[in-house]
Amino acid sequence: MPAHAILPSHHTPEGPGPVPRSARLPVRGTRAGPVPDRSRPAWAVPACLGFVLFLYTTFLAHENGFSELGGWLLGLATAAVATGIGYLLVRDRNAMITEVRAAAYGALAGSTLGFLHSVAGGSWLRSLGIGLGFAVLVGLTSYYLFHWNERHVRR
Repeated sequence: MPAHAILPSHHTPEGPGPVPRSARLPVRGTRAGPVPDRSRPAWAVPACLGFVLFLYTTFLAHENGFSELGGWLLGLATAAVATGIGYLLVRDRNAMITEVRAAAYGALAGSTLGFLHSVAGGSWLRSLGIGLGFAVLVGLTSYYLFHWNERHVRR
């Protein structure tokens, strides 16, 4: 295979997408039956990121004129929404095609960072621009990583 070729000429990859429900997937088995993969719980990463988001939103709110209770409630609401959406994305990641999954991660990151910029005192137009910029950046980066991972796992 030449060094500049991305895929070998004899291999045409299947289109991206979820596995059909009728397909039988290989699982690790024991005498008791198949063992689900529990090496990384779906709630761990969203919960850690939600906690950091809670602390940072509360800090920004207190620095920009929110009351004590208002800052804590804003941080709690922001963390709850972002953690819930993040958990749903991580839990159902195998049910989405690569493009939709990348767009969802981009939308979550962009809306979160745009909101944080508005809490920090930025104008709504600048917050919108920062949110859209980060959404595109995270969406393209995650698409590249997901596509790269799918391509190398299939071989």
